[in-house]
Amino acid sequence: MAGVASTLRRFLVIKWGRTLAAFVARCGAVVGRTAMINWLPTLAVLAAAGVGLSFHVGGATRDDDGIGVILLHGKLGDPLERRAGLDMLAANLRAAGCAIALPTMPWSDKGWLTIDRDVPASLAMIDRVAAQMRTQGANRIVLVGHSLGAAVALAYTASRGNIAGLVMAAPGHTPAALVERDAATRAALERARALVAEGRGDDRFIGPDGIQGANLTLTTRAAVYLSWMDPQGLAEMSVQAPRVPASIPLLLVIGRHDPFYGRAETAVFKPAARHPYSRYLPVGAEHSTTPLAAQTAIQNWIEGLPR
Repeated sequence: MAGVASTLRRFLVIKWGRTLAAFVARCGAVVGRTAMINWLPTLAVLAAAGVGLSFHVGGATRDDDGIGVILLHGKLGDPLERRAGLDMLAANLRAAGCAIALPTMPWSDKGWLTIDRDVPASLAMIDRVAAQMRTQGANRIVLVGHSLGAAVALAYTASRGNIAGLVMAAPGHTPAALVERDAATRAALERARALVAEGRGDDRFIGPDGIQGANLTLTTRAAVYLSWMDPQGLAEMSVQAPRVPASIPLLLVIGRHDPFYGRAETAVFKPAARHPYSRYLPVGAEHSTTPLAAQTAIQNWIEGLPR
């Protein structure tokens, strides 16, 4: 029996070594609605089998100030959207030793048209994800946002100031531009603002929005509509960009075929990028495929973040 146990133990050690990367890529537990790395059940199984291992969370030990990356999908998107490629970027970062979170946010394909959370509530969701990652040893948090996710990541960075780096891939959602060019949006914004001023922010509200030139209709509450569409609010990138602390580096990736390509550098990157590690990166992609096209550059930038 002792010989069998010894043989089994040697087999498990060898097997673990050979399949570590593949196993880690599959080893996602669910915390709330967020895909997070959690190896504790696996460690318990291995310990029961007598396998001795040094253990750390996603490659990030508490002594090493490990990196945790939160990836935020775009408007009407989801974390596993293949065209965007955030899931592939997440898998590669996880294999490189980062802790990963891919939350489904309120502006998802199932959420945006009837969204019921304002921008501050969305930032609070990110607070909770970041806090969970820090308890697992990821003390350096990086935000990666695509499209509207990039705008929210920017707002979070400007208001919290406690992250190690910000990646904006194909930043989108520009309330100021929409209000300027669209009379219906201007009228809706005025109605929403008036309702909020009257203490009726919870009133049901229907108002226009847009995505890459297409028209959308939001059915929500007046206060929520105002929060997302206010040209001077948290979701307006040109307002939030100058508020990014100089201590936080920014990588802004923009596709040359993106409608925002001509304005991204001037409106967002230059006001926000005061850290010397910041980088502006145009790529040969359209809006929806920019994270996928730039995944290697994004990963290299994150791995090279200065301490």
